[in-house]
Amino acid sequence: HHLQDSTHIANDVITAGLAYRSFRVEASGFHGREPDEFRWNLDQGRLDSWSTRLTVQPGQNWSAQYSFAHLTSPEQLSPSIDVQRMTASIMNNHPIRDGNLATTLIWGRNRQISTGAVFNGYLAESTLLFARRNYLWGRIENADRTTELLPEAQQPASEKILARVQAVTAGYGREFQVLPFLQAELGGQLTFYGKPQSLDSFYGRHPLGGLAFLRVRLARRK
Repeated sequence: HHLQDSTHIANDVITAGLAYRSFRVEASGFHGREPDEFRWNLDQGRLDSWSTRLTVQPGQNWSAQYSFAHLTSPEQLSPSIDVQRMTASIMNNHPIRDGNLATTLIWGRNRQISTGAVFNGYLAESTLLFARRNYLWGRIENADRTTELLPEAQQPASEKILARVQAVTAGYGREFQVLPFLQAELGGQLTFYGKPQSLDSFYGRHPLGGLAFLRVRLARRK
């Protein structure tokens, strides 16, 4: 959300839009500052930021969008910096027998207004549903990360580009029926990270992340 979400993780969002055939135009006003770490309340504020988005859907299984936003003081660690954000994405769904392949390509770009610094992030992701109950997914991320990655005592007065990092994720999940009205999915994923040697002292030489999950939800109608 720091690079590829127009409204960041904002509260107090007002959105209006107009759709005509394959085109949709939207505009939003919102409070630009991200919420604090106490997530049990709403951190409200005035509507000091805005975004706009154009979406085109040329077919049933295709969608593309471009957005531009102005965020006022979005980051708690850099409260004096306002940001211009651009995002673009293309999504495709390819039906197959007993499933589908859904793919998304995303680009996001931040430009700090006061310093002119530019940060980019890229994402490619696909999820394959096969044999009705099996999910296989992969994700590749490549993003400019800032000095927020450093320990607090080593962070400079203004946010700067620290490094470009990569994350490659692969996962699998399988659905099963719990009750006639309840479905569950059991699965897991692994993420491998790429980074410059300058970050070895903070994250080790070969960072690796993994998770296992059990998801329960209402069953889909057949």
